[in-house]
Amino acid sequence: MNLSLIFLLAWSSVFLGGTHTLSRIRKSDIGLKTLEELILIRKTLDRQALRLRGVEINLHRVLSRVVLLSDGDVQSLRTTSSTEDHLKELSLLFAELFKRLDQDENRKDLKNIAQENIFNPLESSLNSSALKDVSKEKVIPKVDFYQPAKSDCYELDEDVRVDGVYRFLVAERNEIQRDFYERYCAFATDGPAWTVIQNRGGAFDPPENFNRSWDEYRAGFGNLSRDFWFGNEFTHKILYRDDHKLRVELQEEQEPMDWAEYSVFRLDSEGYNYQLFVEGGFRGSLPDALQQHNQTDFSTYDRRSDLGTSEDSTCGESYGGGWWLGRCTPSNLNGEHGVHQRLCPAIIWMNWRNGTLKPKNSRMMIRPVSPIPGDNFDED
Repeated sequence: MNLSLIFLLAWSSVFLGGTHTLSRIRKSDIGLKTLEELILIRKTLDRQALRLRGVEINLHRVLSRVVLLSDGDVQSLRTTSSTEDHLKELSLLFAELFKRLDQDENRKDLKNIAQENIFNPLESSLNSSALKDVSKEKVIPKVDFYQPAKSDCYELDEDVRVDGVYRFLVAERNEIQRDFYERYCAFATDGPAWTVIQNRGGAFDPPENFNRSWDEYRAGFGNLSRDFWFGNEFTHKILYRDDHKLRVELQEEQEPMDWAEYSVFRLDSEGYNYQLFVEGGFRGSLPDALQQHNQTDFSTYDRRSDLGTSEDSTCGESYGGGWWLGRCTPSNLNGEHGVHQRLCPAIIWMNWRNGTLKPKNSRMMIRPVSPIPGDNFDED
């Protein structure tokens, strides 16, 4: 009777531990007749149960992470630099789990269920999502800013459309070593790129000084990647070849950009003081403030070309900078500003925003109306 009770207790321990079967006990050495042997078996079973319980806890942790991995989370993980780390961590957890499950015959069914219903679908979903997103990603083309087979910004590939400083043909340098074929190209509108001939207003410290001499405006100054004047001689050389459009862009801080386009824009040679010609149509969100300067000579503080008398103070002296100044002017994008601010605003465009705002940023750019083949040439 006592022996039967002992066996009953042993079988109850096996059942409650949930980690051993009758077949394992039958495989034990025969003749388990003492209480000490049964206690030893119980302790062994308890240790196995504890280890398997740890495996089950790890499984639940993995399952919890899998449940939390919604489609949005998977996409978020994929787009971060730690995607591979997350996938590797999950893979290691599953590998360790499966290794431990393999050690117990009675847990292999749990391993198969986890692998077939959780791990494999998750891996497939991640791979499928990655492939779909890779196909949707826009491939950013490699940009070559040296284009020896081209001569101007408008010849750049319109499918690339990357603004920047490009170099064309073979360098042709002036007296201050500025290269005629090094230009800032901007895809400001649909169609070919524009050549920027003036850029001003960047948050650079110190700001570029636009109160320059005649010679400096003729040869050009500034950094093409920052604020600059391309140079009257360079601009004349481009414009003399064929008809070009002019685009002007103005912007106040944190305000939308406004623009104006003139269908024909020309500069005469230095012998004629780089006289301005603006003809044809005008369009844009800016009011016209340039056609009044038509057939006006360029002026700087050291070379007076405006229409004032000798007794008058010239516009070049009043505004600073270099521009096509009459008596005086509805526009001047090159006036002096900053620590050398004069009485008038640095950048002037008459009636812009009904005179309520003064532009802080300006940009002038040119593009051929109908490009013609052939080399650039000049004429005085």
